[in-house]
Amino acid sequence: MINNDSFNIHSLSLVMKNITILSIILLTISTVIFIGKTTAERKAVATPVFVHNTPEQDFPTTQLAQKTTPRPDITFIMGEDNDPDNPYYTQAENYYRTHPEAKTEWLITHLRSLKEVRDYLTQHAQGTWGTINLVVHSNEWTGMSVSVLPNGERATAASIYAAIDEGHFEPLPETAIDAQTELLIHACALGKNEELLEAVSLAFGGESAGSPRVRSSKYFIHYNTTEEGTERYLSEYWTTHFRTGYRPHDIRLTQQLEEKYPEAEVYFYDALKRTQPRFAGDSYHYFFNVPVNWVVAFPSKADRPVLETNKAKENFLHHQVELLERLGELNIPLEDFRWQYKYIEHTFGDGTTAPAILIKGKTSVLCILKSLIAPDPDNPDRPLPLDPLAEDGQFFTEI
Repeated sequence: MINNDSFNIHSLSLVMKNITILSIILLTISTVIFIGKTTAERKAVATPVFVHNTPEQDFPTTQLAQKTTPRPDITFIMGEDNDPDNPYYTQAENYYRTHPEAKTEWLITHLRSLKEVRDYLTQHAQGTWGTINLVVHSNEWTGMSVSVLPNGERATAASIYAAIDEGHFEPLPETAIDAQTELLIHACALGKNEELLEAVSLAFGGESAGSPRVRSSKYFIHYNTTEEGTERYLSEYWTTHFRTGYRPHDIRLTQQLEEKYPEAEVYFYDALKRTQPRFAGDSYHYFFNVPVNWVVAFPSKADRPVLETNKAKENFLHHQVELLERLGELNIPLEDFRWQYKYIEHTFGDGTTAPAILIKGKTSVLCILKSLIAPDPDNPDRPLPLDPLAEDGQFFTEI
């Protein structure tokens, strides 16, 4: 799932004390309701796991002693739900606490940065870790909705590499992580951002070569809880964009999607009639906005151009080369944004100020979603969530 959040990318421009700042707001997808798997064994409450919510609760239960494998597994729930209609983290916690195949002995819910996770893995290792689950909000455009350091910058490839260079991520000892350890990042479409995954792999790298193995899904992830338990679904998705406030007719949106995805096995026009699936494997749609804020600062007001006409604004926008490059990385066309311009006094990190122009853009994204399902061998009329192996390169990226 995707959560509301923001991050900043800073770069120094050629004009003295000019700083350009790109800020992109993450998206929100409301809760989806799926038909959960019927599991006869899931009648009673699952065996307890060690839930570490505060630093004082620093001990495992006897569950560790009962485990047959010598390697302990651990899950980190890296956020809390802000929208009651989108209980992503709550359902994920239910899944890793109770699911017969997915539950782990250790379930940690209070950490909010990669550095805290890295330190926890070192300080609480009771044998080399087996599987490490990180549950976070994300998408392929803007990365993970967690910080690198406590109360620090958002986790991007650049901010992670900067923290590594500053010495915040020393190699993890072999007593904690080795080449057999798996770091699974459960986040929507993060598997399509290999640069970020490579940075995470280096940040959590161990002393031994190739450790740990880092994997993440190329698809959206949804958790859903029913009276029969909590299941995880991978969802395929298709997107198109348009200027916010200028929504095309559904017929035109359908044409855009069909032109972009000619091989897609989904009826886009039909999916535009629903904002929630009727059943597992049904298609539906969701709209969300992607705002962009770009600040260009100048040495004095005399150096700041006056943008009185649409032509002047357009020329100024097209001269922001770095902004255009960043938008190109998002694969969202410039013309699909609605642009506004504002004269401001920008405050730098050192407290000084300078006259600036704030360029605000906003695009609306149409996302068609369809959960991946498989037939239930015991009941052909009841679909189950598709559960591919983490080694399957069609669904997951491994670094």
